[in-house]
Amino acid sequence: MGMNSHTSQPTPSGPPPALAVRGLARTYGEGAGAVRALAGIDLTFPTGTFTAVMGPSGSGKSTFLTCAAGLERPSEGRVVIAGEDVTDWSEEDRTRLRRERIGFVFQSFHLMPYLTAAQNVGLPQRLAGHRPDRKRVQALLDRVGLGDRAGHLPAELSGGQQQRVAIARALVSDPAVILADEPTGALDSATAHEVLALLRSSVDDAGHVGGGQTVVMVTHDPVAAAYADTVVFLVDGRIAGTMARPTADAVAGQLAHLDELVAEHSMGAAS
Repeated sequence: MGMNSHTSQPTPSGPPPALAVRGLARTYGEGAGAVRALAGIDLTFPTGTFTAVMGPSGSGKSTFLTCAAGLERPSEGRVVIAGEDVTDWSEEDRTRLRRERIGFVFQSFHLMPYLTAAQNVGLPQRLAGHRPDRKRVQALLDRVGLGDRAGHLPAELSGGQQQRVAIARALVSDPAVILADEPTGALDSATAHEVLALLRSSVDDAGHVGGGQTVVMVTHDPVAAAYADTVVFLVDGRIAGTMARPTADAVAGQLAHLDELVAEHSMGAAS
């Protein structure tokens, strides 16, 4: 349960990691008003792992996610997805990358309100110019426990059911990595457990449709983080440490310590 300074590296003979960032830095603004949201991060997310990224407000979690997804370019450093350096790709190529190689799960679901559950799940394939694979769409809806809701609109589904549709949609193109931004933030604790167990199974069940995935989840919730294999803690745009085999209590204790560090830092800056 101890803190380590880095995540484990994959063996050279194995498959490339689903996601790796090297020296990742992002600065907003210039001169005296510049804000350094990320200050040089090295992280490796091996294929078939579940990682939670945590830290106080302003620690760089969201910036890390947007840079890893190719939604914005880092000021420095590299982003490598499934062995391909995508940092300098054109906007068109990065859009295609997000459609085909990255699955997204957001706090607010982001389902299209006038599409059925099945149409929402198949949307990434349609946007990529392909006819949705109906068997795969149905198999994924079955996997997330919504096989009998394929024809329902989002408004006819509960929040937890909508989030499960969003997870099926994230899995449909068999992406290299699933990026989840506070995926349980809008759910009650019982429903959140179902969604987190589903994300966990999408990593563990390699022999099943939608299994063997790599999940990177930004969360503020120690209970959610305990579903991950590893927790990465960020403070002021830097890695403050990692925790393997996390428990909710251990994560909560570490977060309290991080908050103290930030408070001391801000008091020192003000004096």
